[in-house]
Amino acid sequence: MPSFTNKRRKLFAVALTAALSLGALATVPATANAAPTQGHVVLIGGAIKPGDAPSEAIIQEIVDLAQAHAGAGNTPRVAILTAASTVAPNATEAADGNTYDNATANGLYYKSWFEAHGAEVYPVPIDVNQAEDYPGDPYTAANAFDTTVANEVRNSDAVYFGGGDQTRYVRSLFSCTAPDQAAADKFAYTACTDTPAMAAIREVVESGGVTAGTSAGLTIQQGADMISGGDPYQSWRDPAVTGWFDDNSADASTLAYIPAGGLGFFTEGQLDSHFARRDRQPRLVKLSLETHHERGFGVEEKTALVVDRGARTGKVIGALGATMLDVSGATFDGKSTAGVRYSYFMTGSTIDFATGAITLAGAEHTGAGTAPAPAAEPDIWKSSECDSNPYIFGTLSLTQSFVKSSASRASGDSCDAAVESPRFRTTFNRDDRTRWSDDGSFVDVAMSIAEIPSFTATASVSGSAQLTIGDTANIAVSVTNTGGTPLSNFNINGVPTAATTVLPGASAILTITHTVTEGPQTVAATVTASAVDTNGADLNMTTEPQAVSVELSGAAKPVDPKSPPATENPDPKTPVKDPATPPQARALATTGAPSPLLPLGFGALLLAGGAIVLSRRLMVGGR
Repeated sequence: MPSFTNKRRKLFAVALTAALSLGALATVPATANAAPTQGHVVLIGGAIKPGDAPSEAIIQEIVDLAQAHAGAGNTPRVAILTAASTVAPNATEAADGNTYDNATANGLYYKSWFEAHGAEVYPVPIDVNQAEDYPGDPYTAANAFDTTVANEVRNSDAVYFGGGDQTRYVRSLFSCTAPDQAAADKFAYTACTDTPAMAAIREVVESGGVTAGTSAGLTIQQGADMISGGDPYQSWRDPAVTGWFDDNSADASTLAYIPAGGLGFFTEGQLDSHFARRDRQPRLVKLSLETHHERGFGVEEKTALVVDRGARTGKVIGALGATMLDVSGATFDGKSTAGVRYSYFMTGSTIDFATGAITLAGAEHTGAGTAPAPAAEPDIWKSSECDSNPYIFGTLSLTQSFVKSSASRASGDSCDAAVESPRFRTTFNRDDRTRWSDDGSFVDVAMSIAEIPSFTATASVSGSAQLTIGDTANIAVSVTNTGGTPLSNFNINGVPTAATTVLPGASAILTITHTVTEGPQTVAATVTASAVDTNGADLNMTTEPQAVSVELSGAAKPVDPKSPPATENPDPKTPVKDPATPPQARALATTGAPSPLLPLGFGALLLAGGAIVLSRRLMVGGR
């Protein structure tokens, strides 16, 4: 183990005395999110590597912050935690940090990298297994209780957490409990206390030091309800569950979380890594809504969000950007949401966590852009069922194209595959709060997610088929909800019908009236509806309109044979003919597409015949 400098020895002695006065085992819960006081949190989205310019800049940022904590003239010291990695199976693989990926080898990997940036490094010999994994294995979970290990960590200026599986950090750095054995078996912990090593990490950060991490090392920085897994589609379709699932299990795609949470150093919301690249927006929105957190943050690969805990501010450095998903004003009925505020801010941008205000690095624009409206995305979450290169910026790319366009709304649907049914639609709306910049950043795009809304409509003439000029034709428009979302606010040619909500699978009758004119005539109409959630809240997404039409023919009114003919000097020898029977109207099936209304079609007929009367009759249906 590296030796202490004289100054470090004095600092260590003071810190150790204070720690001993509080007892050997700290009892700070992992979920305790006290107001931050000092220190920095560097949240790295993943995939950093030596030699990559953005990655090198991130490592240097950590070392610079550690230097500020160490003080001028002292070498900054970084403790490296790699317990999220799998354990080393043997001494050969443990000793080769350039070739193998395990907790011991990764400690050597990061040691070399941080030393190249001028730091002194202590690889913390902790992995997830209590016992040795091979003879002479220096990494065990038991070392989290070793006072020598804790003292080495306490003597550091920064603590860095490598990638892997964040639940392994919970299992190796805390003593946790669960409601029962079944919950404990899947790590669904509800309360945790610090081991001596974790208590030492906490001292480093709360003294003004640095905690940093990549991938799983990012996710572990948050407090309660830490995400532990879940694919985008399954995360939205199914409720979140507590615990963790192995990647090879049947439940590997399920949205899961650890109630007790992580380290609790980042207190501004929930966290997720590898974010837009893997289209993780739906899983973070869903978890935030279900666990009642107002904000969620995601960070891109080779990118870091550097957080000043005392000032409650952050800045983005590296290759790409960070995401904030604010659900504080969103509606949610368990299946659908609307009003999520989606922001993505690139490198150089900053955020004030106290207010949620984001300052973009480039020149900001409001209102619409000039680019063409983006096409609807048929696989917005880039599922492996539909795409050979899954999870590559589907949601982010569509939103970036949308904000620069002249459109006020854009949408994309989930993959059309049998195993991913039902399908969901994500809709983006621009409003007076939306801002964007040319580099791809945007702030406050309104986002909705729900099952794709759809309906069918047909029209037929009801009542008497004997239609003459001046008669009122009653036209019944039957609508059936064929989607998975309730529909309301039905309009026919832009005129609202009587208020009704049609649930999935149910039908309703909407009636319009038309004053018959002479000769053949087509009565055409376009039916529109709004998607709403089960509480009636508007989901602000597009439902495809449906076109209906019927053909009528108006005949002259028959002459009453008992009435004298309305002619001058009638010839009594000329017989009066019986009136012709007008043809019966016939219904036309819906075209299933928006109606190409004739220039002098239904609207003109309505103007000639008077005001339109709309009503409705609910029909039995639904599921």
